Amino acid sequence: MSNTDNASCFVPDFKSYFDEDNTLMRNFSGMNLPEKILFVIDTAKEKNCTPFKLSTGASYTPLFMIKRTIENFIYIKSIIQHSHEYALMILNSHSSRWICDFTSNTNSIVNHLNLINDDFLEEDQKSYDLGQLFDEIQQKLLLLTKKHETTVPTFVIRVILVYSRSNSIPKFHIGKRSLDTLIKNPYFFIDVLYVHEPPCSENLCEEIYSEIATLDTTNFSYILEVGRNAAKLHDSMAKLLAHPLQRPPQKDVCYTICSPSASQETCNNV
Repeated sequence: MSNTDNASCFVPDFKSYFDEDNTLMRNFSGMNLPEKILFVIDTAKEKNCTPFKLSTGASYTPLFMIKRTIENFIYIKSIIQHSHEYALMILNSHSSRWICDFTSNTNSIVNHLNLINDDFLEEDQKSYDLGQLFDEIQQKLLLLTKKHETTVPTFVIRVILVYSRSNSIPKFHIGKRSLDTLIKNPYFFIDVLYVHEPPCSENLCEEIYSEIATLDTTNFSYILEVGRNAAKLHDSMAKLLAHPLQRPPQKDVCYTICSPSASQETCNNV
């Protein structure tokens, strides 16, 4: 099957979701559609990795903390709506791999989550190919959408990428045709949580964040970042709980509690 055929299979006729200028519009008629959420977890552990240190004195690896916040996300999200489904992929040193297909069984997805281990990263790896990741995601979602193909969408697909490297820039080495195909679907969303070392002249945190920000081509994504702050890590994951058809654009979000006065203009947007 050609790439053109793949694209036509994954993307139904969504002409009604574009205005006269061919600008993508969101359809709010299905705001309560169940989500199928794919967590893509970076398992690469870099040399001299800084752990998370809690106020109790305990220290944990970034992957351990990431898994715990994802576990909390899954349980809370499932309480909100039982019909949400979750799947897992991992990014290792050189490739990506499916760990668990979409399921609403929270115990099953958490059991698979707990089996994920660190993968030590080679020191000379300065970039990671996102193209291969989205190629694999597109192929998997192509089968999923063909299985549930209807004239009216019955679910939303969201990829939550948790990237945790501070010296390896995520890039599209060959091209991003698969990602371009995926985002043509108004019911596909991608969010990113970047968990990084404290930025310094010896790492590439700022360059990596800038590259990650380019994934938001529709202005519907949430791109979040956190260093080695456990509370902020949990806060950032909590910000991703909202349904992508119900939340405002990230640039309009304000988490500060204040009176409905002119002081609102001073609130810190995320």
